[in-house]
Amino acid sequence: MNEARSWLESTKKRGMALGLKGTKSVLDRLELTLPRHIIHVAGSNGKGTVSALMATALTLDGVKNVLFTSPHVARIEERVRRNGIPLSSQEFDEALNRIHLAALGDEHHPTIDLTFFEVTYLVSMFSSVGSDVLILETGLGGRLDATRSGPATASLVTAVRREHIEILGSDLPSIAQEKAAISRPHCPLIIRDPENQEVRKAMLSEAMNAGNEALGEIPAPAQVHFVSIPKEASVQQEAVLLAHALFDSIGFSTESLEQARQVLRWPARMHMLTKQETSTHPFLLDAAHNPSGLRRILPELERNISLHAPKTESGPLWTLFFGTSPQHSLAEFLSPLHELCHRIPPKRIVLTQPHGGRYPGVEVELLAEQPWLISPMKFASASQAVESLREYSEQEVGLIVSLGSLYLQGNLLNIFDWATDENLSLCAKH
Repeated sequence: MNEARSWLESTKKRGMALGLKGTKSVLDRLELTLPRHIIHVAGSNGKGTVSALMATALTLDGVKNVLFTSPHVARIEERVRRNGIPLSSQEFDEALNRIHLAALGDEHHPTIDLTFFEVTYLVSMFSSVGSDVLILETGLGGRLDATRSGPATASLVTAVRREHIEILGSDLPSIAQEKAAISRPHCPLIIRDPENQEVRKAMLSEAMNAGNEALGEIPAPAQVHFVSIPKEASVQQEAVLLAHALFDSIGFSTESLEQARQVLRWPARMHMLTKQETSTHPFLLDAAHNPSGLRRILPELERNISLHAPKTESGPLWTLFFGTSPQHSLAEFLSPLHELCHRIPPKRIVLTQPHGGRYPGVEVELLAEQPWLISPMKFASASQAVESLREYSEQEVGLIVSLGSLYLQGNLLNIFDWATDENLSLCAKH
């Protein structure tokens, strides 16, 4: 491991920190010529999908773009994609070295301590030089998220749910207001219409006084556009509607959005792997990370189970493969999953613990205490679980549906040697 990578690894011990000062200082030291258009995306659910969709549409149109998302699924370079393709290790290291030097400072500039997330965000800023568009997905909230430390020409807020209440606020209007704080003076702000009038009012109030004086912005109203989403819309259809509104607001062509929806490969999001790709059984991977996200994908999840699982007299033959990062309420998170298992009973339930995340995954024994429909199989790691499942025939497990932590899905992709540049690209070569 080189010096810069060792430094990046050392930043993990700083955990998570909200605030803009340190990141802004390093950004200023880098003196970057940033893209003409910077799109900033926040929200509780759907922000990754709409960000990936916009990046794919721009790539199809030949518009040079960089996309920053987090966390990564299989390897860190995929947090920063240029024209849909993860940065090479060499490109990532080049950016990392420059950021490390800037953070270290000199006799006139003190050392600045950065978090892991802040460093990877700065890698995306450095890597965006020479591109036409930079798309930034927030990590947490909006107002004090590191991604707010730089400029933006348009912002988008997806669905807002009650999450991270200890940080963002205990009620939905407060949380929504924190996310709407990514708005910039005089710039478009696209908002998925929350329908709740109190939430709408809170977001509009924030946007009418957009701007952060500490960042050199003079507060002024943003150009707010609310987008209504039909109740029957899928996650991908919702993303198209939001992306269409944002592209319209900044004068971008919207013609490639539908094609982008069809070709987009967003790893670990409703992601089907054949048994040829896994060398064992077919897997369906999705990483809905909160109760509302899990409930939102249930209709599409059920459709995919019905479509891809072997048919039997008692219904689709499938196995639930599950592990999760810590949750505010494990019971609340599992509630939609229990509902799914009662509607379409799985043949087996496999519980395991994801590895590689910022926090240790929920221990298997704790998961096993939950009221599962059938007695679960328990494994300390995904690799042990996969090895055990190899011993079963397709008639004994059917389609294996892996849900929960994004890191669990990354564990599986690495087990299957799937995490190549080509596979992790947003769309196949064209």
